[in-house]
Amino acid sequence: MRGAPPPGTFASALSEALALKRIPLSELRDRLHSRGHPISLTALSYWRSGQRLPERRASLEALPALESILDLAAGSLSKLVPGPAARRLGHVERFDDLLDYPVRDPEDADGLRGESDISRIMTHVTIHVGRQREILRARMRRLVVANRDGADGFTIFMATDAEIGADPMRFEALAGCAVHEDHQPARNVRRVHLRFPRPLMRGESALTEVEATHAREAGLDLTDDYEIVAEQRLEEALLWVTFDPAAVPRRCWVYFSEDGLKHEWPVDLDGTFSVHYRQRDFGPGGLGIRWEW
Repeated sequence: MRGAPPPGTFASALSEALALKRIPLSELRDRLHSRGHPISLTALSYWRSGQRLPERRASLEALPALESILDLAAGSLSKLVPGPAARRLGHVERFDDLLDYPVRDPEDADGLRGESDISRIMTHVTIHVGRQREILRARMRRLVVANRDGADGFTIFMATDAEIGADPMRFEALAGCAVHEDHQPARNVRRVHLRFPRPLMRGESALTEVEATHAREAGLDLTDDYEIVAEQRLEEALLWVTFDPAAVPRRCWVYFSEDGLKHEWPVDLDGTFSVHYRQRDFGPGGLGIRWEW
């Protein structure tokens, strides 16, 4: 006869919650189904015993409802599913495989992949374009979750398709992290490792904010496009481009590429001097805004 699941596991947490609420598996199945999550009785039985974990997309999407039914704190079961699957975000793609333009003169191809012990949950990027049509700065906020105890940071990448290359980029950590390492693995790519104030425990989140600027002595960065590259599936990606009122482009487009699908459509600034686009459940892929003067 199979014994009780080990403490601190998904199975033990589920078993304890079920015992506390006195909910039989059949009732749990019915209540999940009523919320749009048709999880079988067999699957629930496997989860409770520890024979299997919720790993399929539909199973992982049911976890918030399962936590709610059992009156558990949000994420209390999700964080006990090992690895990136706990956040249903999947593996980490190589950064260069997602770019629409080539990486120039790469020094180290292995240096273009981020860590798998950190799940990237949300990326918000704000771009400020000046009156000389130059990108003044890019402010990047990221929410990440640790997939193991002791995760102390993660890597971000930035690339440019301009001939000037990535050398003039300057990075400053504004909140939630410090710039621990800044390396240029290719002529048009920068790799920056951000370190948290302290190592995270598995399931713990961190919110970071970093600003990238362009060295004035290197000349103007006259880019007419900006793209978020999501190396891992994100719960949310948000890109906001703001323009100086004295230099507003004639037209703008939003575009994305994901899993072989590409699409682009025009957007109206509508007198606001800015354009933004938000996408839920996105990646791996690229999401961007381009404009025409």
